[in-house]
Amino acid sequence: MPRRLGDVRLRFDAELLIGECVPALDAAALIPDALLLSGLAAGLIAATTILVPGLRSGSVWGTLGATAACAVATFAGLKMRGRRRWRRGFVVNFDQHLVRVDQPHSLRTMSETTSLPFREVDALQVVDRAAGRCALELSARGERYVLVDGVPGQGREQLQTLCRLLQAAVAKGLSPPASS
Repeated sequence: MPRRLGDVRLRFDAELLIGECVPALDAAALIPDALLLSGLAAGLIAATTILVPGLRSGSVWGTLGATAACAVATFAGLKMRGRRRWRRGFVVNFDQHLVRVDQPHSLRTMSETTSLPFREVDALQVVDRAAGRCALELSARGERYVLVDGVPGQGREQLQTLCRLLQAAVAKGLSPPASS
């Protein structure tokens, strides 16, 4: 298995196959921090106009504007940072015959964890996405879960290999392990 497939980093840990979504580090990743710094700067300007008597003018509109800019930039930066931190991933536990899927929930700032026994998995399939990319989806309990996304066309064979590996594990794991 490759260490990285699409937007997911894969690793084995004893009886676990762990897939963690790794967000890209690009210019868009810096926007939340830039907004937070802008909010901090606007807050400092607002505080300075209030505390320094020489900067106070007859109008409070400058101070209110700086305060509003501080609030808006800080709120937007925190929201965007939360969206970048959302967690999507999966863990396949071969010993316990279980797939745990973490998906974004609500406003994409929190994750929802779903544990699926192998016997509840209906299908694992490679699906086509836009721009020549593909993804690995798991269907269970009438819902679809994206395990791996954003795989370019040249990585399709590796994605199909991962799909076959998981299909073989799920097919063998239709009965839960005997407890002693």
